[in-house]
Amino acid sequence: MKIKLASLFLLSILTHTARAQDTVSIDTTVHFQTIEGWGHGGGILGHTGGAYNMLDTALANAINYQTLDYLVDELGLTGTRTWEVGPRLDGTGMDNGDCDSIDWNKFQESLPQGFADYLVYFKNKIIANGFQPNIYSSPGYPTHATDQKPWIMFHPGERAQQIWASALYMKNTFGIDINYDVIYNEPSGNVNANVLADDIKALAPRLQLHGLSTRSQFPEAVAPLTAWNNFITPVINDSVLWPMVGRISYHNYGTADPYRSLISSFGLSKGISTAQTEMSNPSFDDLYSDLTLGNVSYWEVAYSSNNTLIPDSGLTSFTPSNTYFRLRQAIHYIRPGAVRVQAVTSDSLLHVLAFNRNGSVTVIIENISAVAQNVFVSGLPSGMYAMSKASPGTSFFQETGLRTVTGDTVTIPISSGSVVTTLYPYTGPNHAPAIMTYKTIPGYLVSPASAATLISSANDAEMDPHTFQWSVLSYPAGANPVIATPANATSSVSGLTEAGTYIFNIDVNDGTNTSSKKVYINVYSTNPPPVVGSCGFRIAAPYGLVFGNPGDSTHANIELPTSTVIVQAGASDLSSGNLSGQGTWSLIQQPAGANAIIDSTIYIYVSFRATVTNMIVPGDYIFQVNVTNPGHPDITRQIICTVHPASSPPVINSITPTPSVLTLPNSDVLLTAITSDPDADLLRHWWAIVSAPGGSSPQFDYQCKPVCNVSGLTIPGNYIFQLRAFDDLHMATQNITIQVNTANGLADESIKEDGIILYPNPVNDRLTVKFSHVQNLPSEVTIFDVLGMEWRDQMVPQNSREITVEMKSLPAGIYFIMVKTKEKSITGRFIKM
Repeated sequence: MKIKLASLFLLSILTHTARAQDTVSIDTTVHFQTIEGWGHGGGILGHTGGAYNMLDTALANAINYQTLDYLVDELGLTGTRTWEVGPRLDGTGMDNGDCDSIDWNKFQESLPQGFADYLVYFKNKIIANGFQPNIYSSPGYPTHATDQKPWIMFHPGERAQQIWASALYMKNTFGIDINYDVIYNEPSGNVNANVLADDIKALAPRLQLHGLSTRSQFPEAVAPLTAWNNFITPVINDSVLWPMVGRISYHNYGTADPYRSLISSFGLSKGISTAQTEMSNPSFDDLYSDLTLGNVSYWEVAYSSNNTLIPDSGLTSFTPSNTYFRLRQAIHYIRPGAVRVQAVTSDSLLHVLAFNRNGSVTVIIENISAVAQNVFVSGLPSGMYAMSKASPGTSFFQETGLRTVTGDTVTIPISSGSVVTTLYPYTGPNHAPAIMTYKTIPGYLVSPASAATLISSANDAEMDPHTFQWSVLSYPAGANPVIATPANATSSVSGLTEAGTYIFNIDVNDGTNTSSKKVYINVYSTNPPPVVGSCGFRIAAPYGLVFGNPGDSTHANIELPTSTVIVQAGASDLSSGNLSGQGTWSLIQQPAGANAIIDSTIYIYVSFRATVTNMIVPGDYIFQVNVTNPGHPDITRQIICTVHPASSPPVINSITPTPSVLTLPNSDVLLTAITSDPDADLLRHWWAIVSAPGGSSPQFDYQCKPVCNVSGLTIPGNYIFQLRAFDDLHMATQNITIQVNTANGLADESIKEDGIILYPNPVNDRLTVKFSHVQNLPSEVTIFDVLGMEWRDQMVPQNSREITVEMKSLPAGIYFIMVKTKEKSITGRFIKM
């Protein structure tokens, strides 16, 4: 009996572990999305800012350019987010009250030249690889100084100016085309779907006017659920908006499904591509879901550099994150222009992607089961292929050699445990080695330490054996660096006895080609000091973030009753350590009689922060942050906040339409507004459409001026326009109604309260009478003149909402029509020609 049970148990094991060979069938005739590119959601500056701010410029540039090479050549990025430039750090505007007439003297070049150089380098590197960059702008610190203020929030022309001016500046100054813009990043609160739609409608024609190809991303919401429910659905039938949207974008923090698919299907119906444009530390599984469920054409790999290439201490090198190499299995091999095609697998534990680019097919397979498989792949073009794989949490990928596909099929081994395997087209000649690691440990030295370890690793498509060769390129005078084993991939180096920068070179040769990288290390005579970055204020809406560039004295302005701010100073050091307790904010000056209170300083998100309250006396409040630097004087920075008395909102004194009543075919009205401000503040204006008859399309000539012509009033009915007048903190509004009549002198609904419409008026041959709003249809219509003489008495056919009365035989003059219903008689007036 025991033997029989054991046999059954063994049979059960064999049944569950011995499976038929898995299959993957590729069908290149079934197409999904076309890949536009892969980007970096934190901005390309996210990888370069640390070295730029904390190292000597020449060293920072050398390191950062090599890092950008790695991101483009190895990871495969072709796009990035970048911050808007131009919006002023002090929270004021770029014009003198006319959103369509920029004052370039007020445009603030908030992109440092060094960062601009990196962005240009990144762009040129992508182009050199044969692809077009995909760069989009998004609000940054300068924009956040104003984007909660009414003159930006509810003035589409001013928000549009910030975006088109930034794009124009980037194009004219640096030759960088901003492909897409973001109106608001993760919109919420007052920033609803209608605000975004109004901004895009104002922006699109202005981009075109300035010769820019930039298109808007909508809505850039925090999650697919938010994007669909809060932003797409409310404006889903807006026929004016959607032709102006460049792509539908979402971040992925929250509920994703089924909303990714809903977004994708809707975008497809409008001919608009979709994009995932931010997710912190995404994995390959997130990428797979966005590609298959969201059908995204553009996808961003991470939010900050820590999610791709983690800066090492000293900032002269980096370590790929634990998600980097599995993401690389797709991003490196799938180039822009590739079309995702159908890939069907017999095993639900295989996640399969297939892409066709110019007739070449790449297949990516993730095996989430615990069992390795030999997978039979069919539908491949014949030819030579290479294969690589990457495991979860590892700091490398592994090439596994070349394979020949004949007769459109091949069998490939697929490792278990969520390993991602990529089968990609191979073209000769022999590929150069891919250097994955090049760094020193530690990342920097402080005397008297004088030795470090040089580390490198490489991979090779053909799996050729590698030889390594280290050499010394430069070092400070008086030093004598010695590489212990220069022919090893890893070697110790000694003799780093003088303070300064040491540069080494690693050559990796596969017998045919040589790849090279430079490795840097700094030696310091004493512990390097912390670096204090941007300093400024976090202030409740409508103010926002007011920060100057590093080293500048930020000056913020607020009005009572606002009396609380958060002071903040960015700070970090080369060890990437926690600086808690090393910084203190203090209030060093305030107006006479003031008693503002500043609480204790905390270190959070790489910055020192403290809350200030009770700033109720107008005047200047000066704050200072002290950051300790052991053995040396404190590092200090000062910022100023000026508190002003409360101001009064603007006043709209009058709006005069000329003409006040419009008769078709005339379709233009001049709107003249008189506005004023009790405090003599600069005023801005914006005309908005509140309502208009269906099918009409009113157009303003100077939408941001108090005197404005509106045209396109071609449909009879009532048009309601709103004038918005703004100072820095307030908005005043007033509506004006324009009645547009038909050519007969009566509006379509001129007797709307009684429910009849007469046309044409004046009439010659036939008078049409419509009962469009009559609750109980009339039975009889009578025509009589001003003396009460009856000229026509005509019955109304049952259930008819319109009749025609013959008028040709009536003498010219003024007539009345009486429409009789069960409840009452309705009278209208018309003229017979």
